[in-house]
Amino acid sequence: MSTPAHAHEPWDDGAVPPPPPSSPADGYSRDMHLLATAGHTGGVNSDLAFAGDLVFAGHYGGFRVLDISEPGAPRELADVHCNGPQGDVSVWGDLLFLSVDTPQSTPGCEGSRNVTASTPGAWEGVRVFDVSDPAAPRFLQAIRTDCGSHTHTLVPRGDGGTYLYVASYPLSASAIGPDCRAPFERISVVDVPGDDATAGLAAKVVAEPTVTGVDRYAGASGDFFACHDIQVLTPRHLAAAACLSQGQLWDISDPLAPRVTANIDTPDVDIWHSAAFTHDGKHVTFGDEYFGPAREPFGAIWTYAVDDPRTPLSHLRIPRAEPSTYHNFNYVPVAGRNILVSSAYGSGTSVVDLTDPRAPKEIAFYDMRSNQWSTYWYNGLIVANDISRGVDVIRFSGRETAGARHLPMLNPQTQTFLLD
Repeated sequence: MSTPAHAHEPWDDGAVPPPPPSSPADGYSRDMHLLATAGHTGGVNSDLAFAGDLVFAGHYGGFRVLDISEPGAPRELADVHCNGPQGDVSVWGDLLFLSVDTPQSTPGCEGSRNVTASTPGAWEGVRVFDVSDPAAPRFLQAIRTDCGSHTHTLVPRGDGGTYLYVASYPLSASAIGPDCRAPFERISVVDVPGDDATAGLAAKVVAEPTVTGVDRYAGASGDFFACHDIQVLTPRHLAAAACLSQGQLWDISDPLAPRVTANIDTPDVDIWHSAAFTHDGKHVTFGDEYFGPAREPFGAIWTYAVDDPRTPLSHLRIPRAEPSTYHNFNYVPVAGRNILVSSAYGSGTSVVDLTDPRAPKEIAFYDMRSNQWSTYWYNGLIVANDISRGVDVIRFSGRETAGARHLPMLNPQTQTFLLD
């Protein structure tokens, strides 16, 4: 196996990585094969997006661009230093968008540092970059949004442009400014009129639709309603919103005015974190963010029928003893099966068969002392961003993903097609 010279970075505790385990019980299933690690230490690594052979890996200090045309030897093309947690990232043509949900001393990259929301001139929101030359990304502009941008989701609109659904919330005192107070109850919609640098410079907030729920979450400035992450299924004009107090389904036929069609409220769940639709559009899976002592039903994925989401069809916890929770995930684009690939705080990467949504089963895992923020399937590979170690490239050799569609690009929170 060929690996790059920087593949074996120190672990977050300073120890040298252990040798490969001798049995699945030691940390991986035999159909999961680590091809390489593109190490990135010294900060928090977060979300991922993909275009062609490129991986865009967000982190709290900016983002990296990796070439994985040779999966066993990923090559770093750029590491853009632009401070601003949490680094949620997406790509659209020549443009890259980067979420910032901690107030910064400046909208641009130069000299940017964390400050309090009351600091004069403090900024948070979405930064826009030109990545037409992936080895030399160029900062274009910064778009201020209320409460910043914890995450954002591309909503392509069919004319070459896209909208961004920006999710954010007044959870901690450091994030509360004059436009970010309970009960909040809204998202920001950014209009991007194309996919090149000119469009990136013209991007702006065009709507702040109200989104309300039946439950609110307790924050530093009072109880509020707001969403953590939003998944869209554009062929059916649907969105699944993982909000802090509950899940929701939205009708986004009018993308500037999403309409709540279902409130998904499970009493055992505190924070809803992520969501993904199956590629036939019939089911939706939500994840709840609980990280603590392993106990049912917390830290699980919950699957519902889209047409009748009143009661979960199933839930599944990581079937190992350590404290863990499913985090960011997507479904493999393969017809006839529903295979979910997910990151897990404390438990690495998990592959789950949800073809029968009432009987989910973990069929593979890679858990080598991993603490992964994001793990996604992309063009025959599993790519994970470990919080402290960097990007792992993994091969799954099981038959369950045979025939999966290859994609020209992937923003995992944007599903643009259906499969029978």
